[in-house]
Amino acid sequence: MKEVTAGCYFIAAEAAEADTVVLLHSSQSASSQWRQLMQQLQGKVNLLAVDLLGYGNAPQPEASAHFRLATEVPRVQQALQAANIQTPVIVVGHSYGGALALKLATEGAIAVSKLALYEPVSFHVLPDDSPGMQEIRTVSDAMHGKDATECTRTFVDYWNQPGYFDALPAKIQGLMVRQAAKVALDFDALLNEPLSLKDYARLQQPLLLMTGEFTRRSAQAVVRSLTTVLTNATVKQVPAGHMGPLTHPAEVNPLIIDFIQ
Repeated sequence: MKEVTAGCYFIAAEAAEADTVVLLHSSQSASSQWRQLMQQLQGKVNLLAVDLLGYGNAPQPEASAHFRLATEVPRVQQALQAANIQTPVIVVGHSYGGALALKLATEGAIAVSKLALYEPVSFHVLPDDSPGMQEIRTVSDAMHGKDATECTRTFVDYWNQPGYFDALPAKIQGLMVRQAAKVALDFDALLNEPLSLKDYARLQQPLLLMTGEFTRRSAQAVVRSLTTVLTNATVKQVPAGHMGPLTHPAEVNPLIIDFIQ
């Protein structure tokens, strides 16, 4: 594995003409969340795993005011350039990374041939008075004014289950707490992204849209909204929650691999 820029990792395929897969992770995570999938795909495709700003070995955002998904875009572009990838890529994204993948493809920021997304949390497509939007705003509001530990506990327990954060090893808890400020920026970006469902309707690429059977209302609402405009989307349900790519890779990864190949 070659680190082409800080926190961006490239593994070349055996065949020169192989496709390239770009992997974008969720909030409170890093490119390492895709380790098992990368092992399964290694040699068959080029792999570019990106630590998004504030996570893993990526730099911190230069500014926090009005942070938006657009701030993440140059990082992906620069990683592709550093890896000398000039052909359209397949983008795999989870949660925050899935929302970023939709933006990249919709705006043509990078050339995308296919998208495989697990619950992209593009909350900005939800009406303000919808139950899904109200639920995620309640979570966001609950994190305001709290210390980093309490913010992290609120976030992690919402996407998993009550008590999940407290049951984690102290080392993992510490890492997550250090990333709490970036999580707040991610929420800001997801809630205030200017793209709309009408914009996403322009997407023509084949798209695999995965969702968890036991996920949260907010994530379910986003998936339902996106399916109304993404005419080339194939929807697959997994017997998991929102963190399915990490908790249930045996169910999620084969769907991604079949779609890629």
